Amino acid sequence: MKRDDALTKKYVPCALWDFAGLQAWLNQQAQAGYALERWPGRSFIGRVSFRRDPEAPHTRYCLDPIGELIGETELRDRAASYREFGWHYVDRIGKLYAIYRTDDPAAQNLYTDPESLDWAMKKQMRFAWVSVIVWILWVAVIFRKDWPLLLRWPEEYLMNLILRAEILIPLYGILLILVITAVSGGIGTLLGVRQTKAYLRQGQWPPVSSRHYPEFCRFLLTAITAGALVLFLVFLGVSGVLHTRVLSGPEEWAFPHVTLEEVLPAGASLRAYDNRELLHSDTFDHSLLAPEQYDVAQGGKVTREDGTVTKTRLYQEHVRTLSPALAQAVYRGRVTAHRHTLEEYRINWEENTSTLHSNLPNAFDSMAEESVSYPGLDGLTRFTYQFSDERHPNVVYIGLAGERVFVLNCSGAADSQEALSLLVQRLDQA
Repeated sequence: MKRDDALTKKYVPCALWDFAGLQAWLNQQAQAGYALERWPGRSFIGRVSFRRDPEAPHTRYCLDPIGELIGETELRDRAASYREFGWHYVDRIGKLYAIYRTDDPAAQNLYTDPESLDWAMKKQMRFAWVSVIVWILWVAVIFRKDWPLLLRWPEEYLMNLILRAEILIPLYGILLILVITAVSGGIGTLLGVRQTKAYLRQGQWPPVSSRHYPEFCRFLLTAITAGALVLFLVFLGVSGVLHTRVLSGPEEWAFPHVTLEEVLPAGASLRAYDNRELLHSDTFDHSLLAPEQYDVAQGGKVTREDGTVTKTRLYQEHVRTLSPALAQAVYRGRVTAHRHTLEEYRINWEENTSTLHSNLPNAFDSMAEESVSYPGLDGLTRFTYQFSDERHPNVVYIGLAGERVFVLNCSGAADSQEALSLLVQRLDQA
């Protein structure tokens, strides 16, 4: 009888590791008059090609576990051996199973007892473990720049999420869904193969699992998430969310602050640096969780009454969050970030010293960190450090007042105590 050449594609209702489920499904399709034409390759989304064939109800299918390293030569040799027993090679299911078909009702199944199939499934167990390890390594590579911060400096990581909420939170959320989808597939295969082998070790054939189309569901979730990632990246590119506004000067500093002139010694004169000399631009940024984020600086050469000239700088950061709890997280993160920066500077200096690098950074003569109690503030940390080529220590105050976090970085002739006192007064007024 003539076959119908029209192909019909059907979704696989069970997981790819499910030996019993796949074999039973193929045989059910044969009884319904469908002969397997082709199992899709790497682009598999759960759709298998069948052809209408009136001879299909007279055929049976069997699966043969294959190794992940099996070559075409070995596969042909095995197929030739099975052909002597009436089984003909059709296709392969990835690196898990080879599919064989027979139209001989007297032909025995490829595996006639659970023990022999259990021995053959060792290859599947090895493949499942390799898959899980590969997925874990993939996750480690994808987030390789985030692991050190997340594991060693988690407060700084949380602060970054708050300060860049509408960028980082959706981005990491989408990536996390992709990672969970990918890794869960590998773990699911491992657990499924282990469960199958557990039945076989007990001398039982594994039961057919429930049919819920897991491969198609996983593909659909991955496609939707990947699409959301693309749309999100396009949105970031055209929406202006990534843009930081550059401020022209102190006249645009709409936050509680002090100026360098206010914290200089009496009688001192200032020759102010421009932005190129400071290597710093005043900026304003924002996020959904922290709508005000200022980062500004002033600096110059200060000449005292006795003629002494001192290079002086005053850096200020100011963050206003939506709640005191968010501000507390930003405060802890900012303290951690500053500690992290100083530690990295020290490590780089030691590495450059050990290799006798020609452009050595200046060494710390001293460095200290302490928590300070100060009226009007909910938290205050002071960092004090001095470079070997400087006469005056650098003092950095990181403070918390309600939903506001500030950083005061004073060096040279700037009076750090006066700067802190003035700033706290203005925070109270605000």
